[in-house]
Amino acid sequence: GEGEEGEEGEGGEKKEKQEDKDMRNTTSNANNVAMASGEGRASGEKGNGAMKVPTTFNEMFMFNSAVMGFGQSLWMNIVLEQFNDMVMNVANSYRLQEECDVLSLCLAKYKGPINLPEFKAVMLASLRSLVPKDWDTDHEVAWGWLWENVERMLQTLIGKPEVQEKALERLIMSFTEDAVNYLRREVYKRFFALAPAGQDYFKQSTTRLYWIADKIVEMTIEIYREPKKMVEDISALGLRHVGYAIPTEFFAPFVSGAVEVIRGMTTDDTAEDAFRWALTLISKILVRTIMEGSTIVMKAINTNSEQALRKAISVAARGRRSLELLNITVGTQSISPLYWAIESGSMNCGRAMIKDLLTIRADRDNYYYGFDDLFTRHPDVILRFTQDAE
Repeated sequence: GEGEEGEEGEGGEKKEKQEDKDMRNTTSNANNVAMASGEGRASGEKGNGAMKVPTTFNEMFMFNSAVMGFGQSLWMNIVLEQFNDMVMNVANSYRLQEECDVLSLCLAKYKGPINLPEFKAVMLASLRSLVPKDWDTDHEVAWGWLWENVERMLQTLIGKPEVQEKALERLIMSFTEDAVNYLRREVYKRFFALAPAGQDYFKQSTTRLYWIADKIVEMTIEIYREPKKMVEDISALGLRHVGYAIPTEFFAPFVSGAVEVIRGMTTDDTAEDAFRWALTLISKILVRTIMEGSTIVMKAINTNSEQALRKAISVAARGRRSLELLNITVGTQSISPLYWAIESGSMNCGRAMIKDLLTIRADRDNYYYGFDDLFTRHPDVILRFTQDAE
């Protein structure tokens, strides 16, 4: 009797231990699923110390991608870098297409498999984790719709940049010196035929015009090779065009004229398509940068009218008045209206801007003085002015 009771006791203990083990495994699996779907704690626990709680979308995305087994899908990081711009411009289909075009060039540099639906799964899991109380089916449908549109645009482009880059490179390398000179001349000839008013903005020497034509051809191949760097360079170029007061209406006929010239110089349709697509994308970025950077202050500087500048800055709030005179930012690129006024010879506007920055203003709660903002934005402003004066 006692032996049977002992065996029964030992069997009961083993059974209890096995049940505890099964329960721990089930709980662990449930926690992993909950973390991935946003139903559990965002951070989870690891050993005795708690992991850092992700507080931003990017952090939560990286956490969930690891939990869901996509840690090796490094292409997601490339998408993540541009995802904010896509979301912020979801209502602007023209800009969304531009972002997808640039993203396709960046993804073309990734060596490895790309499964776009995986991004959607991690994206939705991350959003659920960040806003569990507010998240509902409407949010699920809306964000799913956004990614489906992005995915559709990307699917039409994936695989093409590599082929287009090789075709365009072959075409450019095949140009003889005579062909290059023909291209330089014909680009402007076709452009002026399509937009005669454009002649008023190309008054430089022939050497300078030829250099611009060469640079345009170079940019079309470089945007395939180094898309991120070229987007930054093109944005900086666009901000300089704000200062030149170049009308954006001239970009479309310039692109059309250049594509016509290339069409007559090659029988390779892929190379022609590559040139057209690249130059169109470059013009899109330039036009957008000019539109975003063409503030009323910059337009006033181009007229070199002190009265126009005062009228332009009068609509700015006291707290933002100095920033309007010192900084214009488009993407990661910025330009100083004050420095541009000095460099471009708009001395009337430059003088008025300095006076405005050094004027003390006040309301019921605060005093406003642009002195600190001036030297924060341009610590070398005195040195710069003295050197330019020499």
